[in-house]
Amino acid sequence: MKKFRTRLKALAPVLAMAAAGFCTGAHAQSAEVMDRLAKAAVANGQQITWYESSPEDQIAKVLKGFAKEYPDVKVRYVRLVGGNELASRVIQEEQASGKSADVLTGGPDHLWQLHNRGLLKDLSAENLGLPEKLLPASYAVPTTASVYVQIWNTGLVKEADVPTTWDQLIDPKWNGKIGSWVRAAAFAQLASKWGEEKAEKELRELVTMKPYLFKSTFPLAQGVASGEVDIAIGFYHSMQPVLKAGAPVNFRLLDPTPMHTISSGITKSSVNPDAAMLLALWLMTDEGAKIYESATSRGNPLVPSTETYKMLQGKEVAEWSFDDTEKLAGLNEKYNAILADGPKAR
Repeated sequence: MKKFRTRLKALAPVLAMAAAGFCTGAHAQSAEVMDRLAKAAVANGQQITWYESSPEDQIAKVLKGFAKEYPDVKVRYVRLVGGNELASRVIQEEQASGKSADVLTGGPDHLWQLHNRGLLKDLSAENLGLPEKLLPASYAVPTTASVYVQIWNTGLVKEADVPTTWDQLIDPKWNGKIGSWVRAAAFAQLASKWGEEKAEKELRELVTMKPYLFKSTFPLAQGVASGEVDIAIGFYHSMQPVLKAGAPVNFRLLDPTPMHTISSGITKSSVNPDAAMLLALWLMTDEGAKIYESATSRGNPLVPSTETYKMLQGKEVAEWSFDDTEKLAGLNEKYNAILADGPKAR
């Protein structure tokens, strides 16, 4: 722990984020706050449970890094796969036994549902000293992000033909050759910059192109690698396995770049709230964020040491704020229905 406190004191203030429309004045978590939480967590002694969606082997690497700094703070990981499982499971568990997991990592809509039911701790009252960008809502701290990218098969698409804009991607030339996730969430986020009318128009144009729809973004990336589709709208982290395996794929961020920030909240029923907060804050430190990104390929866009932060520089990020979560949920429902009216999902 002494090693960790020394390293934190040496950290300079986090640089201002220069991506257009997406800046931050965030600072590293103070050594005093981390030390206070660590001592209280160890004194409590109870193991905490963390709900998140990444594969167990990936989070095992994350928790190994956490344990190097805090060997006496025990964390049990439970993987929850699927967009709506986090909120529904926590609600069911709280109703049945009055308690659930301690740390919950998921999308704004999931945490928003739980907050509205009064199940999440008010972190703004915890004297954590966090700047606004690291506490976008009173109940959530940013942990990581899923960033949309354009993916293409380098053996099927010539470099000169690779789209550099959304207009070039959503073009009839890709009829029957383009892939997409079965959810239209990218267009719901694009509406934050384009406006709802343009985002819906572009989505309807995509539907006329008869895209191949995939139930998950991982098989979508595999579909590009195998040549099932020439090009696709996918996630950066989902295409990393095929890219690292040497498949003929490449990617590009288009402007604006749609993104989903994934945050962590602490349940009011947490058996060790100091340990839960310690883990959540550690994930936002330079070291924690880098370990998490290395393990999952999803990085924190607010931590300058991450590849995700660097990748987004110079890009206009398209994402609704926490205050607009209800609007985003409505757009997702509407746009998903539009996409579902087209080709059947694979």
